[in-house]
Amino acid sequence: MKSIKIIGIILFSIVLNSCSDSFLDKTKLGALSTEKFFLTEIDADQSVIAAYSDLKDYRYTWTIWAFGDVLSDDATYSGSAADAQAYATMESFNYPVDNGRVLQRYQMLFRGVNKANQAIEGIKKMDEAIFKTISKNKLLGEALFLRAYYYHELVIAYGAVPLMTSTPTIADKTLTRTPVADVYAQIEKDLIDAASYLPKKENQNLVKEAGRITKGAANAMLSRVYLFEKKYELCKAASKEVFKESYALVPNYADIFTLAGEHGSESILEIDHYNSSSQSGATTNNGNFHVLMMLPGGVTYGYGINQPSANLAAAFDAEGDVVRKDATLLTMADLILWEGATNAAKVTNVRSGYWNQKFYLKPAQRSVEIRNNPVNNRLIRLSEVYLNYAEACAKTPTATDGENEARTYLNLVRARVNLLPKISTGNALFEDVFNERRLELAMEGHRFFDLVRTGKAATVLASKGNFRAGISDLLPIPQAEIDNSGGVITQNPL
Repeated sequence: MKSIKIIGIILFSIVLNSCSDSFLDKTKLGALSTEKFFLTEIDADQSVIAAYSDLKDYRYTWTIWAFGDVLSDDATYSGSAADAQAYATMESFNYPVDNGRVLQRYQMLFRGVNKANQAIEGIKKMDEAIFKTISKNKLLGEALFLRAYYYHELVIAYGAVPLMTSTPTIADKTLTRTPVADVYAQIEKDLIDAASYLPKKENQNLVKEAGRITKGAANAMLSRVYLFEKKYELCKAASKEVFKESYALVPNYADIFTLAGEHGSESILEIDHYNSSSQSGATTNNGNFHVLMMLPGGVTYGYGINQPSANLAAAFDAEGDVVRKDATLLTMADLILWEGATNAAKVTNVRSGYWNQKFYLKPAQRSVEIRNNPVNNRLIRLSEVYLNYAEACAKTPTATDGENEARTYLNLVRARVNLLPKISTGNALFEDVFNERRLELAMEGHRFFDLVRTGKAATVLASKGNFRAGISDLLPIPQAEIDNSGGVITQNPL
């Protein structure tokens, strides 16, 4: 049951509304001040739900795959010839400073930060006695997690960004970029605090609270963050906190990405989407826009923009990974089977011969309102945490968290898809874990950022374009944001 139906609840803003569309999102969003809004526990809950809303906004979620998949060796930007041509400079790592996806990710994530800050500030000031049916600490934990999540998505894409931990004021217009280490320190603190406030998944009412952030999500996100920072011992510790909970791998890999598989045993965080038949606008609905985006062009209303590559298909074949290949790559044979030969014959722009099956819905499951398809976005799964832990153990083996543990958790992921266990050691073990990560998380927006954080991008992506280590690792700061700051915010190397 879809429980946290994230609607774009409009929050107040106490900053001046004379500022233009900058990263501060200072436009006045409503008439209520913080003092007048945060009066009841329902107000507090609505403020947090508003902070969730940017996790489902397609202007942000588009960038998960447009950067995480398409900039990697796993996919290419397809769709019409004009679509593909327009994104070609991005795929060749000559990032335009005015690219729409670059701007939207930056703005949407900072909008989420602003909403989370408003919720944190407002809820902290509220009397504990007001909260009768909703836990004040739980709401704070959710908002802290969201701020940390949004900032991590910013820092891996743009590097140093302005750090704000309160609702912005006019003085923040001249806020400069904060060093990456300081941003990460705040992310860590927020997630640690969130984990201390939040309930475990097994203590949530999944009928009413499915999709809400839990202690497991905070620790899993910490595991991811520490892996990016190469803080391997802390990554291990955070991962083991997740392992203490009641998560378990779903026996059939393909089931994870079905409607019936939503909020399954390995789901740590997924964003609910549902068919809201009365809402059909791109930003005024609760459906998953990416079913439309991933569906092959010419099939019903598909765009077919994010096409998996032949390179990814070959990687599955090299490992003998039939299960995950079949669950990840939608083929023409699949289309003939599920769409019918007549409809399959209408497919256009068949560049790689594959499409992303993880967002595919069969015809009877699709919404009449084309943007309102109900399939959820899976943001954190248990298998990712298994592989985070395995990588950390392989990189810095110790007596208690060493190569045996790395192989154990690597092979748990492999056994689920009927692959033989790995027995490698040393750097070969790390390479096995890293390859497993590619296959397990394929087309879920991880690959490019994984290549960058491990220093592999320049080598792996050499055939795709002019990737320059230390330059192409980061997207440009949107030129519009530099202009809005009067040049206070500086550009990344281009």
